[in-house]
Amino acid sequence: MKQPFRLWPRGFTGRVTLVLLFAVLVQFVAGSLLVGAGEADVQRQDLGRRIAEQLLVAERVIEASAPSDHARLLSALSTHHIEIDLVEGPAPVPVTASPVAAEIAASIRGWEPSLARQEIRLAIDDSNGLDLRRNLEGALSIGEDRWVVFRTLEPFDEWVVAVGSSLRVGAVTLIVLGTAALLVRTMSAPLRQLSDSSRLIGSSSRIAFEETRGPQELRRLARTLNEMQDRIGELIAQRTNALAAVGHDLRTPLARLRLRLSAMTDPDERAAAEGEIEEMSRMLQELLDFFDAGDSGREAEPVDLGSLCLTIGEKFSDLGGQVRYEGPDKLVLPAFYDPLRRAIENLVDNAIKYGGSAVLRLAAQPGSVEIAVSDEGPGIRAEDLDRVRLPFERLDIARGDKHPGIGLGLSIAQNAAELHGGRLELENRHPRGLVASLVLPTKRGAETLRNIGDLGRET
Repeated sequence: MKQPFRLWPRGFTGRVTLVLLFAVLVQFVAGSLLVGAGEADVQRQDLGRRIAEQLLVAERVIEASAPSDHARLLSALSTHHIEIDLVEGPAPVPVTASPVAAEIAASIRGWEPSLARQEIRLAIDDSNGLDLRRNLEGALSIGEDRWVVFRTLEPFDEWVVAVGSSLRVGAVTLIVLGTAALLVRTMSAPLRQLSDSSRLIGSSSRIAFEETRGPQELRRLARTLNEMQDRIGELIAQRTNALAAVGHDLRTPLARLRLRLSAMTDPDERAAAEGEIEEMSRMLQELLDFFDAGDSGREAEPVDLGSLCLTIGEKFSDLGGQVRYEGPDKLVLPAFYDPLRRAIENLVDNAIKYGGSAVLRLAAQPGSVEIAVSDEGPGIRAEDLDRVRLPFERLDIARGDKHPGIGLGLSIAQNAAELHGGRLELENRHPRGLVASLVLPTKRGAETLRNIGDLGRET
């Protein structure tokens, strides 16, 4: 099913990055406006200073020269930045209300106070059509109907200044945003790794989170997780010890019952009673196996899976079962021997009970080892493949005296797989049969997640 689009990310890194992106965008817009306004003001002040100097020189040249030389001298004052001319008659520049022109005029009077007594007219020439470049033109009154007219030859492009400022601020913004996103991802890496390691709690040996390193929040979280594991471990230990004590106490009366059965004269009744006692013993052992934590706080040890599978196959063959082993004679993997042995035995036992025979296969895959048990039985309906893994869950075909048990075989196998950081897979074969596989990673994830100190460093 296609997931709907979400503006607000699910992950911590995505959310923090989105908040940073929003803050940086606000900073970018505000910075562009402020820097653009500042640079535009600097441009106007500089333009006003240059025009004021040219006008003052032009006024003094006119005062010190003959009228016949005025036009020639003013033309000589023109540069590639500004064009100056002398005009007689009405003012060639209309009066405008442009705030930009008014600001430049104020700048001219500010730079040259002597020009403040004379009339100055400025206008923005935007008659270039689609061309956004504009020129500044103006006139300075130097007498009755006499004007020093000037026009900037370089376009007066405030929008160019704004775009340039935006590009510079944008470049800085992208650098800041990229650096911040990288830092956020680096800082959130401990949380992601901590989340991954926390998933192993209860399905693997105890994860020893380091409480003395990393940020304060991670140290506090590590301490809480360690305390939680201790409480869980105590509860499991209490439950296991209680069940072990009950199981031990129940074995004694069962043993006495076996002794008393030897005094029964009717062989048929004695055989039936012995069968009932044997079934009770198996059910009790199965229950104890399910509640047994398995590793008892010990570390995994090298186990020869090839030898283990061969031994289990020979054991069932000696008891009359049809078991065929396919795989290498030797394949060593760090594992918990007893839980893994019980898991494989349960899968083989189920295959023989429901399929008549079992094929036990051992194969090394990239990054994992697969122990598969296949049979020729009726298989399991697709809708029951998940339900059958639950404790004390038995399908209709498994009920009755023909298949004794309490429905813990697959649960024990799944617990053993999770104990090793792996999984139990169930898949129906075609045209009939079932394949139950224990997929175990070649390197247990718990071993690489021991030290929470590596998850975060104080700076």
